[in-house]
This record gives sequence, C-alpha cells and structure tokens, in this order.
Amino acid sequence: MGSNLEDEGYWNRSGRAFNFDDDNEDIDLKSLDINVDSGSIEGGGGGILNDDTISEASFDNTASSYNLSIKSLISDEELKLLLDEQSMDDNMIPKGMKPEEELKLLRRQIQNTLYTPSPMATARKLLQGKIVSFEVFKSLQDKQQLLDAVIEIGCPGDSLLSVILFLDKTLNCKDFHDMLKKRPKALQHYLQYLSQRHVDEAIDLLKDLGKYNEAMLLEFQTVLRLQSMPERKAKLQAMMSHCANNRVCQLYQQILHAAMKLFALVESERNSLNNMVDVNSSPVEVLYACCAKNTNWKDPDITQIISPYRLCNDQHISAGQFDWTALNERARSQAYADLQHIFEQVPTWHPIKQKQFHINISLELAVIRLHDMGAPASVIYMFLSNMSSASEKLELAKRVKCTKAIIDALTALKDVPQLLQIRESLPDRSEEQFYCDNAIKNVQTKRWTTDSIKLKL
Repeated sequence: MGSNLEDEGYWNRSGRAFNFDDDNEDIDLKSLDINVDSGSIEGGGGGILNDDTISEASFDNTASSYNLSIKSLISDEELKLLLDEQSMDDNMIPKGMKPEEELKLLRRQIQNTLYTPSPMATARKLLQGKIVSFEVFKSLQDKQQLLDAVIEIGCPGDSLLSVILFLDKTLNCKDFHDMLKKRPKALQHYLQYLSQRHVDEAIDLLKDLGKYNEAMLLEFQTVLRLQSMPERKAKLQAMMSHCANNRVCQLYQQILHAAMKLFALVESERNSLNNMVDVNSSPVEVLYACCAKNTNWKDPDITQIISPYRLCNDQHISAGQFDWTALNERARSQAYADLQHIFEQVPTWHPIKQKQFHINISLELAVIRLHDMGAPASVIYMFLSNMSSASEKLELAKRVKCTKAIIDALTALKDVPQLLQIRESLPDRSEEQFYCDNAIKNVQTKRWTTDSIKLKL
C-alpha cells in the first residue's frame, strides 16, 4: 500500500508532466526497429514486461532488443471476436470523457455482459433502433420473456425477426417450434422470412406444425416456378401422393389434379393451339386458345381434348369466366355469329325446347365491351333486347348509340313524345324510321284500346 502511495507521489512531485504535444525533444525513431509483418517491435535492453518497476519516463530506447508479438497474447479468433464486439457496441467511449464517467460506462458494459438485463429494457432499446446483444439471455425462460417483451411492446418486424433468428440458433427444434405455436405473430414473421429465403424450410416447418394445407399451397407455388415440364409433372405427382396421406382438404387435391391435366394438355396440344400457350399459361389463357381453335359452337363436341367446354369442366373454370373469355375471343376474331350459339341455349327441361338467352356476367358489362371492340349494332341489340328493365335499357342504349334498343325502351315506357322526337332525327325512309313509326302506332293503339276499356267500365 505504501509503494502505491510513493508511486503516486512521484508523479505529483515530478517537475514536468508528460505531454503528447511537447515537441521540445525529438524521439529517435531510428532506434526502434518496427517489424510490421511479424507484429513485433524490436528495441534494446530488457523487455517491457521483465521489470515492473521501470517507469515510462526512464525507458531507454537504446537498450538491447526484444521481441513482443500480439499473437503471443491473444489468438486470432479471440482478437476477431473482440474487434467485432467493439464495432457493434453503441456505447463507445467518447474522447475527452472524465475518468469517473468512463469508469461508470465500463462498469455498465461489464454488467450488461455478465448479468441478464430486463427483457422489457432490451425491447425498448430495439424499439429505439439501438444495437443490443442477445447472448446474455441464456435460459429458456429468459428467451421466452425476451420474445414476449418484443411482441408486447410492438417492435418493428426486423427487430422481432432478429430475436426469432436468435432463438432459432440457440434453441432445439422442439422448444423453438413450441414457442412459435403459442405466438402466432412471431410464427407469421418467421414463415414470411423462410418463404422468401428458404422455401423448403418453410414447407417443412408448416408440415411439422400440422398445417398441411398451407404447406401444400406454398409447395404448389414453387412448382409453378419450374420451367421444365417433366420436372413439374414429377413434383406434382409426388405432391398428389403426399396430400392423400396427410389430410389435405379435397379442394386442394382437386387443384393439383386439374394442374396435372392442364400441363398434359399444353404438352400434347401446344402445336395444334398455334403455340398460343406454354408451360406458364393459366387455365383461362388456355381456354382463350381453345376458343380460338373451336370451329363448331352450334353443336360442340365435348369429347375433344381442346374443347372449351371440356376444359372448363376439367379445370373447374366458372361459367362467368367462360362467358367473358368466349365473348372477348369471338369478338376479337369478329366471329359474331357464334355469340348467338354461345349465349342462346336450349334448356333440357323445357318441353318445347325453345332457345333462351342466358349469360353469367353483367349484361351492361357485355354490351359496353362489345361496343368498345366495334361490334355491329345488330349484335349489341341482341344483348340489349334481353334486358328486363326498360329504364336501364334506355340509358345503356343511349350510351352505346343503339337506335332500335332506344325505340324499344321508349315503347315499353309508352313515351310517345320522345318517340316522335327520335323519329325526326332519323334519316327519311330508313329502316330505323319505319321501325320507329311502327312503334309509335303500337303505343297509340294500345293507349286507345286501354282508354276505351276504361270508358266502358
């Protein structure tokens, strides 16, 4: 104890303190032989560590040489870990800090390293965007509390994911999965991460958790990205057998079965469909190609492999999707006569078997689409004539400028003044003018008959 006081007294009694800025005396650098490659400093005399009593002020650079390598003090691996920890520490010691403050900071860092901090305090640091170390959380209970704190405080997704990845790295598979099962939010973030980075691991995790339907859908998405048709078929066949053994719902099994049929059709009929489809074509795109190749809409043969009706049945394409696809393809091909066979069908239950117009999409949408594609007025009139509401028919007919449909709507509304106004705007002796004259006569005749009946009553 006395020696320490004497040493401190030496520095206090020294008539001149050490100053880095003091340039009155030059340091003889030539007397030092610095070997960069070996990591050693060669000088004279005894080594620095040989005599603890020698002071820095009396150090003689001209003494006999010695070798001191940093590798003899710390291994390369430990040095790298030390540098990494220092670079990641957000509590760097700033320059000019007082010794008392520096001591407090160092004690706090050591405490955070040796003792487990509060999970909520760590979560708050993550919420503030600070870098923290999770290695101090050793036990399973501490790790659970850390994850719960991060979820409770509402940390961003990247902070939550960093904690989850730490748990994945330090826990066994069973404990890790059990922890995720009880925390759906953490499970969702982890699955999202795996689905983007490690799809196979995401599929395996879903299967381990008993989520076979979700695993099947994710695996099906990966299969659809394969460009090789044989590889796709092999994967789908393996999925079919796996789904049957793992309680995958019937709907998903139907999707797989339909995909197998679609790939087989594309593979065998690509040339006959004029290469309009490929391995990445959707069922609706294949339907469009089949509509383009179909030559008999009046009496369709559903036994043909490229029959649009057969394809809809195999691929579970809805009636609305079929109507919209067939309408667009036939209109684009200007095969307007086929639209009557597509939408005017013979009901099997009707005794007289009269054709009835039937469409599974909005009539307004169909009319506007045909008008935009330049369909003839007669084709547009066929669709407008099947609208039941006279007021709606009148508004839509004016929009697409279908004169006959306008006259029909005004006739149904018994609006003679409007009919007379329409007649004056039509060309003389035109077909539409004659049609309007007949409509006016019918409205007036019905009105006269109705009025006569009212008078008799």
